[in-house]
Order: sequence, then structure tokens, then C-alpha cells
Amino acid sequence: MTENSDSQQQKQLEKYQQSLKNRHLLRSWYETPLGQALLEAENRELEAVLPNIFGYHLLQLSEHNNSTYLAKSSIRHQIISDVCSVSDEHECSLGVQMNAHNLAIASDSVDAVILPHTLDVDMNPQQVLRETDRVLVPEGRAVILNFNPWSSWGVRHVPNMWYGQSPYSLRFLSLMRMKDWLTLLGFEIETVKTFFYQLPVSNPAALKKLGFLNAVGAKVWPAFGSVYLIVARKQVSTLTPVQPRWFLRRRSRVMPGFIETRVENTEHADDPATTAVDIMLNKNR
Repeated sequence: MTENSDSQQQKQLEKYQQSLKNRHLLRSWYETPLGQALLEAENRELEAVLPNIFGYHLLQLSEHNNSTYLAKSSIRHQIISDVCSVSDEHECSLGVQMNAHNLAIASDSVDAVILPHTLDVDMNPQQVLRETDRVLVPEGRAVILNFNPWSSWGVRHVPNMWYGQSPYSLRFLSLMRMKDWLTLLGFEIETVKTFFYQLPVSNPAALKKLGFLNAVGAKVWPAFGSVYLIVARKQVSTLTPVQPRWFLRRRSRVMPGFIETRVENTEHADDPATTAVDIMLNKNR
């Protein structure tokens, strides 16, 4: 038992360290021309979604290159959280540092959780989603940004899987898988959109020449954008207590006082003690 627990702890530590490395590499990539172009596109998409999400508290898990994802949100109390890596001074400058696997936040207390590529960089995305579900209030929203494997970026992801250049070495979780995970947790998918059809090239001149692909891709191949956006609502089912069958069984087919008993037999009409039941018994004899 001790050896098994030690090996599991070692695996968890390796996954945690790899997640830290992925976050650091993605932050560095966002400083490239292609990363800046993607950041602008993601900001535009979130500006169309966040104003329609209301509440008191908003949590963003993961922060990339001083991003302004929450600028258009109507929720005033905003928390940007990430984990701290000693090798990255920017990470350690964050005001709140929490492990996404075990958030130091009360259950059912946050109105919206933003996950910008949080699931792409984390080695245990299912646990991140479970924690998101735990901290969200009923009817709260989860807003997810992920890289799309069914895109030109996904093609480059195949030879760079796990050990290549970021972001092409990240998880690239499929849209179908994300829908399945969210449905299992009880979320209702409200919005799904793919965008940013730019080819994965970093040369600024090439990016400028290929800028027309965003407009063409949205019309010709809308499902093959390099990034997809999901807005999911946390559903909480209200349980209706089911009464046992014996409780529902009626004791009498005729309610007392509902039907007036009339005595038709004149033989016993003058006897006030005679009931309709007695008359029926006499007829059967």
C-alpha cells in the first residue's frame, strides 16, 4: 500500500510540474506576433459574451500575458488566479494563487468561471472541471476557451504532441469530448463557437498577407477555427419527494358525506337504527 501511494503521489507531482511548464511556455508564446493576434481575437469573442453574464463574483483560472479578458464583464468583483512557478516572476506577481485542482473557494459561491486554455495546459482537466462545478452557484456560467484539434493548428499539433513547441504541444481537447464532460457534470451547453482561422505561422509579414483567412474561414469552414468557445450553464435539478404507494391508497371508495344514503325498502324505513348495509345483507340471505 505504501509503495502504491508513493507512486501515485510521484505521478501527481510529475503532472503538476508539467502543468506549470505548460503555463510558462504558453505565456511566452502569447508574446509572439501570432499569440498577440490570437489574444485580440479572444478578447473580441469574450466581449460579446461576458456582458450577458450577471452576478456578484467572477473567477478567472489562468492568466496569459496581462490579458484583458474581463474588461467588458458586468461583474465587478473579479478574481484572476493561477499557480506560482519559481522560474516565472510574472506568475508570482499575481494577487491570488490557487491550485485549480483544489480551489480555496466555498462551494456554490461564484457566478462565473472563465477558463482561457486552462484545460489545455493542465494535465488533469477533469479535476479542474469538477472544481469549477463545485464553486459555481446554481445557474452559474463556465466560459471555456480551448484549442481545436480539427483545424490547421491541430494538424501541427500531431508531430509536436507533448514534447514540441507551445501551444502545439498542449492537449488540444476536442469539442465533442468537452461537451460530453460538461453534460456528465450536469451543465447545459448554451453557446459554442469556433473562430480564428489564421494559419500557424509566426512571421508578421505572412500574418498580414493571410489576414483574409479569418473572414473566409468563418463563411466557408466555420467548424475548423483554431480555437473554440463554450458557454455552459450549471443546472441543479430540484428533487420531488415520491410518496409510497401505500400512502396513496384510498381507504374507501366513497367519501363520507359525499353521497346521501337512501333507504328504498319500506319494510325497514320506520326503523332509524336500520342502515343501508343491513338491508343489503338481508337481501343476500
